[in-house]
Amino acid sequence: MVFEKRSSWFFRRIVAGSTLLLAMVVWQYAFAFESQAANIYTKAVQHEKRLSKDIELDTKRKPADILPFTQIKTGDAVLELGAGGGYTTELVSLLVGDTGKVYAHFLYNKERLKDNRLPNVIPLREHSLSEHITVLEENNVGPNDLDAIIIFFVLHDIYLNSEMSEQLLTTLYSSLKPGGRLIILDNAAKPDEGLTQIGTLHRIGENFVKDVFVKAGFVIDQTSDVLRNKADQHTKPWGDFKGLQDRFAIRFKKPESL
Repeated sequence: MVFEKRSSWFFRRIVAGSTLLLAMVVWQYAFAFESQAANIYTKAVQHEKRLSKDIELDTKRKPADILPFTQIKTGDAVLELGAGGGYTTELVSLLVGDTGKVYAHFLYNKERLKDNRLPNVIPLREHSLSEHITVLEENNVGPNDLDAIIIFFVLHDIYLNSEMSEQLLTTLYSSLKPGGRLIILDNAAKPDEGLTQIGTLHRIGENFVKDVFVKAGFVIDQTSDVLRNKADQHTKPWGDFKGLQDRFAIRFKKPESL
């Protein structure tokens, strides 16, 4: 009887020790995976290829916080609406790497691409967003092909230029893979001001943005306050704050199961 009790106690100790060891191994692997994931964003921000004029903007644009928020990873296919000067285009290009692609709409600074400098960036031809689906098809982008879409600081301009439509929203939704992300950053108006300040202050109401994209089928995955400025009362043009205006960040997701 004493031997049986000792054996039972010994067996329980072995099981408990094995469980603890397994838990530690799982935790170590999870920590290593998380660290590796964070490292790809750090590498993109600190990449030697980046231009000095871009690096000067980092204190205002906070890419070390925004890139992880996008959840874009190595190998992803990404559509960028309103690439403009290419600040974000280049960061995402460095992030997705040789196995990824960045489809850049309205990238006016073509110097970034000179001498095949960013070979994974595909500049889309100039077009009205009313024909966006056609341009994507020209570049072999079809339904469920994109991992992410980014619309940084241009959504209010899309509305201002009367280029937003149900067709565009449908195209963006259908182009994303199930589980794919659509990330919007923009200059904040008062939350419920909708489109009333898109021309005067170049700001847009975030509640309006949420409603539009949820109605289009997306779900709100996460928001971030990293670009917020509580001192901004949303009564002055965004430019008065020299790049430190109040800005919202919303990550939408296409549902996994449709």
